[in-house]
Amino acid sequence: MIRGIYILGEQNNILFSKEYAKSDSRANLIEFLVNLTQFLKSVDLEKTEYMNLSVSRVFYAKRGSFTFISLADKADEPAQIEEKTDQLIDIFMKDFANLAMAGQPLDDFGETVDQIAVTMVKVAILGFAGVGKTTTLHLLRGETLPLVHDPTIGVSIKKLPEEVQSANIVLWDLAGQARFSILWSKMIANAQVVILVTDSTLENVLRSKKLVSLVKEEVPNAQVIGIANKQDLPTALTPERVGQILGVPTYELVAIDISYRERLVQLIRKAILEGKTSEK
Repeated sequence: MIRGIYILGEQNNILFSKEYAKSDSRANLIEFLVNLTQFLKSVDLEKTEYMNLSVSRVFYAKRGSFTFISLADKADEPAQIEEKTDQLIDIFMKDFANLAMAGQPLDDFGETVDQIAVTMVKVAILGFAGVGKTTTLHLLRGETLPLVHDPTIGVSIKKLPEEVQSANIVLWDLAGQARFSILWSKMIANAQVVILVTDSTLENVLRSKKLVSLVKEEVPNAQVIGIANKQDLPTALTPERVGQILGVPTYELVAIDISYRERLVQLIRKAILEGKTSEK
């Protein structure tokens, strides 16, 4: 996924930047981009090219007095990032280059960048009734957690309010009641990530094994995150034991505890990146 888009001018000055990932060393990154731009002045580039860094790739191109740089994850398919970069370059040169040369703001260009750079990712939350799926959805969205259990009817589709490394996460919360089970295969179709929630009781975890089989049959390329919810209860199995029974990587959760949110978001991000890597 794209981490950032940068456009530099003839004086190596940054004319536009849009970042989708937090960086603890942004100053070092900017210094590197400026030095790269200076070096590219002595190189003839006919197309977008890239170089590998430790955990990312830098895609770069020149058009006239402008240097275009896209920073992306190594898990991304280079051809796709090159295509996105070329799209941005074409639009910029057609509609925004004159504004940039005149020193005018490029505010509207940011929306165009979002439309091209941001990837939509479907994440399905699957599990039987009462295990905490909807509470997990509220947790991920940073919403006030419900005090009373209100069963989901059918499917609830929500967006994660913040981007995870330029991926718009669309969360599908599937009803867990038995009468909705005939819909599960349709609802998880095309999911890149499936969050399988259990309540960490032996009975529920054993039942949930058939959900793992369903996921592997319907969306074999999806990354599966096992969730051992309700770890605050004395009867809860450990995440390790739940994972052994389910046969998928499993992590602890207390969905009513907001402190678990950041870790869960990072697990989703990791699953997305691993999914991209496995497709190669």
